[in-house]
Amino acid sequence: MLNSQFILGINEEITVDLFAGGGGMSTAIEQAIGRYVDVAVNHNAEAISMHEANHPQTRHYIGDVFEVDPREASDGRAVGLLHLSPDCTHHSQASGGQPRDRKTRALSWVGKRWAGQVKPRVITLENVKQILQWGPLVAKRDKATGRVLKLDGTIAEPGEVVPIRKQYLVPDKKGLVGPGRLLCLSFVIWAMP
Repeated sequence: MLNSQFILGINEEITVDLFAGGGGMSTAIEQAIGRYVDVAVNHNAEAISMHEANHPQTRHYIGDVFEVDPREASDGRAVGLLHLSPDCTHHSQASGGQPRDRKTRALSWVGKRWAGQVKPRVITLENVKQILQWGPLVAKRDKATGRVLKLDGTIAEPGEVVPIRKQYLVPDKKGLVGPGRLLCLSFVIWAMP
């Protein structure tokens, strides 16, 4: 049920919910702007099925967010609001271990693609606070020897080449993307002029 609160005036523009899940954020967006979300994307067919049940007027895409063409999905209409809720388990300890999967860690970059192609007026991104330390992963090194630490807790032998899948990985402090450099706040809002 939409309420009578102050409504964000983007009625002439469409709204897009990437990583839409079952539709909880789409419901919040609908309450904020006073109308339904136009486009929802998720790779999981069951999640999209639930989203379709909760938001039947939304156009749904089942697939990788990088495979959905922003121009085609927006159908030439201006995008007023783009919301992203990318997976957080590879930025935080939410998965019970260290962040590892590069493809999952790169999901937020789809926002840059949408920004460049359809220039949404407002972009929001929901994620955990550890995304503030988002950046490339590098092998953790033993302080005494400078050699690579392995996942099993041992230290690489001198000259040993340790495959990346066996390295204990940590965010590269030299490559960190901080607030004010790119899309890294727990909840980020960009407003395009």
